[in-house]
Amino acid sequence: MWSHRTALLILALLAAGIAGTGVWYEHQRRNAERYLVFTVPPGSVARLASGEPLDILPQTIELSLRGKDTLVIRNEDVQPIQVGPFKIDPGQQFEQRYYNPGVYELICTLHQSQRLRIVVSRE
Repeated sequence: MWSHRTALLILALLAAGIAGTGVWYEHQRRNAERYLVFTVPPGSVARLASGEPLDILPQTIELSLRGKDTLVIRNEDVQPIQVGPFKIDPGQQFEQRYYNPGVYELICTLHQSQRLRIVVSRE
């Protein structure tokens, strides 16, 4: 009889542990950060200057506060680029996380229009 109770206790503890792991995993998933990474390949600035269209960054980037999104732009070109007030030198990377919803209009030297729109939503 005692071993039957012990087995039931062990099964109950295992079930609680598995349920707890599921709750922990869901908590970690909800608190996870998402990185949107864009890489500027070598020769991009020269190609843009010659009039060639580039498809490195979309004209509009959508970020989510809920997803804790972070925008990352890596400059692997030999020329500096500018995104908003930030100059990104060759070999450098720019990271920006937004904490308020809204639409942000930035100067961006990777677009012919020199404009980049960041849309930050709560979801």
